[in-house]
Amino acid sequence: MLPESLKTRPQALLLDAGDTILFMDYGALSEALEKLGEQVPPDQLERAMPLAKSAYQTVVREKAQHEHGWMVLVRSLLLEAGIAPERAEGLLAPLRAIHEDFYFWRSVPPDVPKALARARDAGIRIGVVSNSEGRLQSVFERIGVLQWFEVVVDSHIEGVAKPDPRIFQIALDRMGIAPEHAIYAGDLPEIDLVGANAAGMHAVLVDTIDSYKARPELPRVTGVPELVDELLALPKP
Repeated sequence: MLPESLKTRPQALLLDAGDTILFMDYGALSEALEKLGEQVPPDQLERAMPLAKSAYQTVVREKAQHEHGWMVLVRSLLLEAGIAPERAEGLLAPLRAIHEDFYFWRSVPPDVPKALARARDAGIRIGVVSNSEGRLQSVFERIGVLQWFEVVVDSHIEGVAKPDPRIFQIALDRMGIAPEHAIYAGDLPEIDLVGANAAGMHAVLVDTIDSYKARPELPRVTGVPELVDELLALPKP
């Protein structure tokens, strides 16, 4: 379901990175944990993610900083996967160091590039606005998806983070797009929808694991492929 404010196909689609384009590579995290002395299968980590993300969403609502949110999410993921609290706490720093080299959020569903190709072929320009750690563009390049994005705006580099509307405006200015002609999609209402709307953009929630099914008032899609389908079904302006 798209926002009611969007009546015609937008000129630009701006996307969040984590849990919108990039998803946790559970195999990579499992390998990292094994090197640190913990045996946790990838499927066990994946099953733990919904509860871990719920804890993360709670701190986001409390306006926690990005770094703190990362720690809460990974700590909760380890705990839900069965690692003892004291051990989980001790794993955070070494896991963060591994993440700094190559984000654990680096898995791209195969239908996402196909959807981006359909959007671009239809004339929709595509960019990214993300609260990240300064290496987002290099991660995109490393996994082979950078070519899909006209701009990549990383909060660490820009010195301003969502939901501050200024970070969205940075992307819009670089693309030369007016906010009313762009839609933003991300996975956190309080960060992504609130910030994009404050910048004058249309906004939609990407909810891949039904975290927000109890909030039918939110414009919501299951992923980028569904979003692109709905955008392409809109009449051209």
